[in-house]
Amino acid sequence: MLYGLLAVVLMAMDQRGHYVPRFRSAMEYLVEPAYHVVEWPIGATRNLFTQFQSRRSLRHENDRLSKQLLSQEAALQRLAALTEENRRLRSLFEGAQGQEFEYRFAELLHVDLDPFSHKVLIDRGFRDGIIIGQAVIDGAGVMGQIEDVHLHYSTVRLISDPNHALPVQINRTGLRTVAFGTGETGFLSMPNVPREADIREGDLVVTSGLGDRFPGGYPVARVSAINREEGLTFAQVEAEPLAALDRGREVLLINSPEPLMRAEPPVENSSANGQDEEELSEDGPQSGEAPPG
Repeated sequence: MLYGLLAVVLMAMDQRGHYVPRFRSAMEYLVEPAYHVVEWPIGATRNLFTQFQSRRSLRHENDRLSKQLLSQEAALQRLAALTEENRRLRSLFEGAQGQEFEYRFAELLHVDLDPFSHKVLIDRGFRDGIIIGQAVIDGAGVMGQIEDVHLHYSTVRLISDPNHALPVQINRTGLRTVAFGTGETGFLSMPNVPREADIREGDLVVTSGLGDRFPGGYPVARVSAINREEGLTFAQVEAEPLAALDRGREVLLINSPEPLMRAEPPVENSSANGQDEEELSEDGPQSGEAPPG
């Protein structure tokens, strides 16, 4: 009964003075350091695990983003190549507008810029109606002419070839001369210009239309250097080609109205060739057809 009476008294005192919450708060304040000591290893372990997990997820995320970045860079490189190709094709066909000739598109297969022979291969041949002597241009100017025709490809001799000569004229004055290849893609030589001729650096050089190979009016080069030494009959004139002779992949073939020479189709066997030669020897070439080269 004493303990019961003591409990009643304590409850009454706590109801009036709130001693128990104060005592509980004091005890919690005293026990709090022990609580932190016990909680510290658990919190440290939890933080360490979280950091490792975050590091792992960040590493995976970094790897994923790196792969995605490489993929996007590759796509951007391809996009840049397509953009450049589109620009070249647009300039190629825009450069051919306003002309009355027909054009055929072709791509380069192989480039041989040997100092003694500048030639390229294109993916058009006899089956595509390509003819020997046909002019080849790009979006900026004249590149060369067809030299040899095969069934599926053709050989083009560039204007920079040392054995190539192109009848040209100065667009500003109409002065006619011949541009010779030098074996370098950076300049052409025009050695037959009179020393007192009206020609200036920067003059546009275009095809003259003479020679029945290149139609007149197509840009070829721009005069880059003139040397008028005393005592010389002719000036030493150099011109920088406008066409991309050492770069680019797309060209246009000009279908001339009256080609000089048409390539013969390749024969299948020697017996057929002998029969054709016998018929030609007996009857002679037909009118309007060139004899086989």
